[in-house]
Amino acid sequence: MKKVLIISYYWPPSGGPGVQRVLKFAKHLPEFGWQPIILTVKNGNFPSIDETLANEIPKECKVYKTDIFEPLNFYKTLTGNKNSNIPTFVLSKSSKESIAEKLSRWIRANLFIPDAKIGWAHYIVREGLKIISSEKPDLIFSSSPPHSLQIGAMRLAKKAGIPWVADFRDPWTDAFWQKDISRIFLSKLIDARFERLAFKSADKLVTVSQTIAKNISTSSKSPAFIIPNGFDAQDFHFSKISGEYFSIVYTGTLGKDQSVIPLINTLNLLSEELLSQIKIHFYGSFHERVIDEINSSPFRELFFINKSVTHEDSIKAMMNADSLLLIIPNVENNKGILTGKLFEYIATGNPIICFGPKDGDAAEIIFETNCGKTFDYKESASGFIAELVDSKKDNRRFTADENRISKYSRKNLTKELSDIFNELT
Repeated sequence: MKKVLIISYYWPPSGGPGVQRVLKFAKHLPEFGWQPIILTVKNGNFPSIDETLANEIPKECKVYKTDIFEPLNFYKTLTGNKNSNIPTFVLSKSSKESIAEKLSRWIRANLFIPDAKIGWAHYIVREGLKIISSEKPDLIFSSSPPHSLQIGAMRLAKKAGIPWVADFRDPWTDAFWQKDISRIFLSKLIDARFERLAFKSADKLVTVSQTIAKNISTSSKSPAFIIPNGFDAQDFHFSKISGEYFSIVYTGTLGKDQSVIPLINTLNLLSEELLSQIKIHFYGSFHERVIDEINSSPFRELFFINKSVTHEDSIKAMMNADSLLLIIPNVENNKGILTGKLFEYIATGNPIICFGPKDGDAAEIIFETNCGKTFDYKESASGFIAELVDSKKDNRRFTADENRISKYSRKNLTKELSDIFNELT
């Protein structure tokens, strides 16, 4: 087999969506003649922990873990936050934040460029050279965010003299959360320079959506390949257990730009009879603004807020749902946002209620697979929900396009990645 050194910050026991893409690539690459070697961190600052994901790592896959300098302890001291992990949306402005939290956010934005994991770049190069010397990989594959790891991968590839494929799950300087970061001009300039260097230095660029690919291609030496996130068919081995109520399920993170007001406005247009048949279950991490919106609504009793669960339990919740909720962040440049959750949603065959841009990449995939409907943030989904509730009562199954869904299987997508690797070697 050929060998690929995969650099990823997120790796088991990390839970959450960030780990799934690389983990599934590593799982299926041996089927296409590539042996993965993993370079990751010791004791990373992960948004959630899921020990069960370690079961999916191929037995022959070697995993190397390095030290990392992270400003976590400084953040804890400055803010008085003693939690083991910094929240995913720590950079988001909050009406309740202290002066210390504002200061820590400014320091993070202007001294740690492009992100708080920049302290890992040195270790990527130092340990990566040792791994390359002993393992003799044929190429390097790095997946971000955090985008700072791409800087380490770029330097490593140059020193080692082997091909480098850079994978971007999210935009870099064009990311929607960048608007909340109070950066001075010089910091923005440095960040943009790092981005251009990475785009121009990589031998091949990969990303998850057409919109992000277009933005990357304007600064790169060659067009970016599009390999979307997907689903692993082996994860969906559970039988559906239908409950008495019509259940709407959301899994994952909801940031401050993912307001539930469109859903609440939709509920406001449903009859009392329909509302009495609905339960809404959230699993994950939620910004305080989202919780406030739910608690201040007249439909609080319909919502059941649960903490993050294991990936397996998340799949079960999706499978047993009668409908799945997707909320694309309501920000500029959001047409290219494609969460990994979307593809696991479509794998269930359960109808998706999506609030987001109707001309976005997510809306296009939902339409293509006939897996639900997308509504603008000011548009009501009440008619669609009423139709779905009636369908459940009449035992009518929502019919998705299984042939179109199958192309998003992790195995098929890994085959596309291996084709890129083969072309380079």
